[in-house]
Amino acid sequence: MPRTRRNLWLHKANYRRLADADTFLTPSQLLELLLTAHLEGHISVLVPERPSREPGRGRVVVALDDEVFARAEAEAREGRTSLVIDALIEAYLTGAVTVTLHATTDAARRAATVTVDPPALNTAAAA
Repeated sequence: MPRTRRNLWLHKANYRRLADADTFLTPSQLLELLLTAHLEGHISVLVPERPSREPGRGRVVVALDDEVFARAEAEAREGRTSLVIDALIEAYLTGAVTVTLHATTDAARRAATVTVDPPALNTAAAA
């Protein structure tokens, strides 16, 4: 998956919140998942015709998979991909869209939820 750094016109504070969130995925990986789900019709978001003039919007450099970005550009029409990504970020941050990861094995062809539990406290060492 070759990734290219893209200059996108996004709401900077929302992108920072996304980047600072305590998630398993990098912002690039999360945006690729959200974009792919949107392109495949799994996520529907309201995309404005033009960017809002509210303060805080500006250039953000994001590395995105070339194929995913090309599909998004073709679907959203040139120049509107940033609007789609902004809408997806907003939906994710407000909880309207969630991402759940599953691990799948080729042998079993079954999906299993990945859960990470904190290690048990070592009470002997604490005493």
